[in-house]
This record gives sequence, structure tokens and C-alpha cells, in this order.
Amino acid sequence: MDKEQAWSDWIKERDDPRIAHTRPEALDDITVLDLSHKSFAGCYCSSMLSEFGAKVLRIEPPEGDFIRTCTPYGMLYKGEGLNYLTEGRNKFHITLDLKKPEGREILKSLVGQADVLIETYKPGVMDGWGIGYEQLKEINPKLIFTSITAYGQFGPMSQSRMPDYDNIAQARSGIQSGTGEVMPEGKGYDEYPWAVPTKAGPWIGWAQPATFMAVGILAALHWRWMTGEGQALDVATAEAYARFDDYAALWYEGAGVVAERFGSMDTAAWLYCFAPTKDGAVFLGGLRLEMWQAFADMVGKWDEWGAADWTNLTVFTEKEQQLKWAPLVFAETRKYTNEELVNMSIEYAQKGRLAPITPVVAPVCSPEETMKDANWLDRGIFTPVKDPVYGELIVAQAQHKMSETPVRTKWVCRPVGYNNDQIYSEYMNFDAAKLDELKKAGVI
Repeated sequence: MDKEQAWSDWIKERDDPRIAHTRPEALDDITVLDLSHKSFAGCYCSSMLSEFGAKVLRIEPPEGDFIRTCTPYGMLYKGEGLNYLTEGRNKFHITLDLKKPEGREILKSLVGQADVLIETYKPGVMDGWGIGYEQLKEINPKLIFTSITAYGQFGPMSQSRMPDYDNIAQARSGIQSGTGEVMPEGKGYDEYPWAVPTKAGPWIGWAQPATFMAVGILAALHWRWMTGEGQALDVATAEAYARFDDYAALWYEGAGVVAERFGSMDTAAWLYCFAPTKDGAVFLGGLRLEMWQAFADMVGKWDEWGAADWTNLTVFTEKEQQLKWAPLVFAETRKYTNEELVNMSIEYAQKGRLAPITPVVAPVCSPEETMKDANWLDRGIFTPVKDPVYGELIVAQAQHKMSETPVRTKWVCRPVGYNNDQIYSEYMNFDAAKLDELKKAGVI
């Protein structure tokens, strides 16, 4: 066995999600209170922490969080939306009405035993209830208090009543204006009504700030370990998503250029785009002149396109040139299937005029194709989760691969208030009579 294979086998054995439950967890001494309200950003953030082993108490109002009902075409599975089945993972679900004084007093008691609190209410709501950071740090100076909101805790828009929706983050970020079909010169929406900005497929405007906040929490935990001090963290969803803008801000600040909508192409590179095929689409990558020439040769256009005379790739990145060449490229790719183009690229790397140089060709996979991909199956990302409430389900497993403390999905979700008895007994020492009293009063 060679060294590469030995390493591959070792890391797979150490991290395989099918046996991860036997291994230690990196955050198993951390307790998180997730007060997310109508926001998948908070849920996604606490999901990441739970995958590392944190004990997450998901606190919802007695009727449950609205976010449970967000699902494709209103489809529910055993009463839950498909999105929440994914992001309810690994959490202990309890109910608590924070609008009631007794509910807020219970929260304060939980805060005294917690490490992290995640909230997504509009700025000022938690303070108005007497459970903002300034009030809660008096109870627990080591508390890491995190807020994910549409516009942050300060700034002219911070008090806006506009809700924190994923698409608002996308719209306000400056990124989505550059997505979607290119509007032809001199044309308008009457003729090209589809030439509008395109939303990102998944709820990335929530997932990205959630990821930033999870990283911030880990940094804050390290700071607390060094100093013994907690702190407040503030992430604005649109601001976090705007971090993906790459060169757009610099381009505008330095040259006054506003990045234009450019379809599936890229203003910084050519050949670099998605292209249609007989049975779908592929990504084409040719970031070097020789790779662009190799593509022309691969599809039999070396002479017709004059590829031998090309000397400068930069010329092709200009907008007019890309709009000229893209239809010619697409006309060729539509002659082949995804598989044929991938195989042509591999064969060209072996026998082509410019071999081993070849264009990059990658099929655009459907969810079905991705879930059947041998590579992802071998890495365990789609390992079924056997849940006592919802049965056997497939949700995407955590993506971190860690040799000593592998991340894991223990369960997918829990119904509203499912863990009330367990958690309130453990943290508050409430007996059945007390729980019944609180339930009748609408506190839990």
C-alpha cells in the first residue's frame, strides 16, 4: 500500500460519520441558548455549533417558530417543513414565552448556566424585555451574546422595521444586481422580462452570516478562555453576504466602475462560464490562453476561430468580446451531452494538440445526481440519520473532517416543546406539577 492510500484510509477511518458517535466532541462542554425568531440564520449557526458537540437548547414560543413552516410548496413531513427538518438537528427543543415576565425570569436562570446566546430579534426588542446584553451580562459576565439581524445593532437602518429575510440580504448586498441574464444593448423589460437579477438557489443570505457568527463565537470562546470575559457579537446579514463581493467594492472605489450584470460569465476571466449542453449544462474553465485554445481545438474550431493566432487572453475578458464569443461557444457545447464533453476533455489531455493542457469541464449536477455521486457517498455526507421521531432521513452531514473530534448529526429535529420535561427538570429542577402550571399559564 502506498503512502497516499494509507493516509486516505486512516483519515476516512478517523472521521467516518457512520462511527463518529464513538468519538469525543470538541464543544461538548458548551451550552448554547438559541432564541432564533423567524430566522434560519440563527438556526443554521446553532446547527454548526451542535455538530461540534455543543448542547443547544432551541427556545421557541409555545406555538412554535414560524420558520418551521417554510418549505417547498407548503410540503410538511410529520408536521415539519423540510428546511427545519435539516436545521433542527442535534437540538433540544423547549418552549418559552419571552413576552411574559415569568418567561423572561426563566430565561435569566438558563443564562446563568449557559455559555452562548443566539438571538435574531430586531434591535432593541431584547433590551425592551430586560434581557439584552447589558442586563444578562450582570447575571453571567462570561456570556457570549450574539445577534444576527438585517442591518445590525447600529447604523441608520438598524431600527428599520423591514424583516430579516434571506432575499433582503441578497438584495441589499450589492451582489445580486450582477446576477442573471444580460440585458441586450438598447433593449428593455418589455422584450426581455426575464433579464432580472437572479436569487441564489439556497438561502445563502442566511447561511453566510450564520457561518460568520459561528466562527465569531469560536473566537469569542477562545478570548473568554484567555481572559474570563464574555462579549457581544453583532452580525448583519446583508453586510455578511456583501463580504462575497470580492473585487466589486475596490473596482467602484478605485475606478468608479459599477460591476454589470454578466449572466453566467465572469468579468475577471475567460473561458469561465456555465454553458448549455444536449442534456443539461457544464462549467467551462480555461483560465490560461492555452486552455482556451485547447477548448477551440477540442470542439474542432482551431482553424475557423484562428486559435493559433491568439496571443493575449486579456482581450477575451472584455465584455464585448465575451458577448461575441459566448454564443459561439454555446453553439458547440449544445452538440454534446455533459458526459461527452467531460470525456472529450479527458481524452484531449492525453492526445490533443496541446496535451496535457485541456479545458476544465464539469457537469452541473442536479440534487439527484449529487446525492448519487460516488465521491460524496464514500465520504458519508449523505449517510441516513435514523431518528426515533421522524424515521430514517437523509440530510447533508456536516462538512468538516476532523481526525480526533469528528462532527456528527445525532438527530434531525424535534417537535415543538419536545424536550420541555427533560431540560426544565435538568436546568430548573421543575417537577411535573410546575411544568403543568407553566403550560396552563402559557409560559411554556
